[in-house]
Amino acid sequence: MLQQMEIAELLNDRSRQDSERSFFYAVGCGCCALLLMMFGLTMLYSTTYATAGEKLFHKQLFWAVASLAVMGGVIFLGYRRIGSLNCSFWLMLVVLVLLGIALCSHPVNGARRWIFLPGFQFQPSEMAKVVLPLYAAGVCAENLRSIADFHQWKTLLRPALLMAAVPAMVMLGHDLGTTMLLLAGLCALIVISGIQKRFFILPLLGVAVIFALVALFSPVRMARITSFTNPEAVEIREAKGYQLWTSLLALGSGSWKGIGFMESRMKQRYLPESHTDFILSIVGEELGFLGMLAVAGVYLLFGWFGMQIALHARSRFGMLLAATLTTIIVLQAGINIGVVAGGLPTKGISAPFISYGGSNLVMTMAMVALLISIGLENVPGLADRWWGRKKGE
Repeated sequence: MLQQMEIAELLNDRSRQDSERSFFYAVGCGCCALLLMMFGLTMLYSTTYATAGEKLFHKQLFWAVASLAVMGGVIFLGYRRIGSLNCSFWLMLVVLVLLGIALCSHPVNGARRWIFLPGFQFQPSEMAKVVLPLYAAGVCAENLRSIADFHQWKTLLRPALLMAAVPAMVMLGHDLGTTMLLLAGLCALIVISGIQKRFFILPLLGVAVIFALVALFSPVRMARITSFTNPEAVEIREAKGYQLWTSLLALGSGSWKGIGFMESRMKQRYLPESHTDFILSIVGEELGFLGMLAVAGVYLLFGWFGMQIALHARSRFGMLLAATLTTIIVLQAGINIGVVAGGLPTKGISAPFISYGGSNLVMTMAMVALLISIGLENVPGLADRWWGRKKGE
């Protein structure tokens, strides 16, 4: 009897420690996101004040408040309700309809990725970053055996076609960056779900086919992809490589400590998209290499918190969803940093939480809310009080 009591006490201590850790990971994840969002608002003010006054800052501030409201709503509902197969299936259909509407809209810089409404515009591909992992993680959690055995994949044919339709429609809108990001998230999800290594060649072949199609049917876009290899060449600097070359000048001007907050020269209409995709170039110019290291460090810390939430998730669905969402956010941040530093091709990938854009900010904070919901599920009382489930469920 005494030994059983000691075992029960040890189990209670272990459960309490896991709950404390999960709460810490959830709070840490949210704090990193809020810190990056506030930093983004500060840098947006610095970047746009000289050319647009406070107009863009006020718009982004509105979307920041809206994203906090969305974040609170998602946490209150819980990831299980939003991510149920029935709910996520209908959300997938909504995303496909919105992507279809965007394909019929007016192109912006050669891409059809926006839906224009009175007073604002919406980018449905940002919504796809949330809905696609929700649906895919639910399908994989319910069909782990079928994923591990390639011969049983016929049972996954319909959901697989639905999942493939989303990046395909994003690709039709000439948004190659988001397409690659969605495919990378799906590949990470499939690998975590336990696919046999020899079948991983299939998504790699898909990526090769995409680049082949771009090279054959979109030489202008292919030129943009390859221009990062030699941006200092005069003929490239004056055409496709101008944006990257100016970004490198901004980063080089910043040196170690930067030239000072609000003192950037490249933001004076020299660097295109300085408030969206290339805002980190202004960060490097004003705050220097040390500032860029700090931003990268917060992104990595966010990724660590997210993966810890996945490792300690109560359900398979929560584990798969948390790992996929964390991969997408951190990978997007890494790609953006690589682009502004000249290490990757110039693509329309914004910096999460920092770049200007309401769709990006709201949907990224919704992803963070899902991560927090997964982490809080291990805290005693919250699962029963908020989401109507008992502690042991």
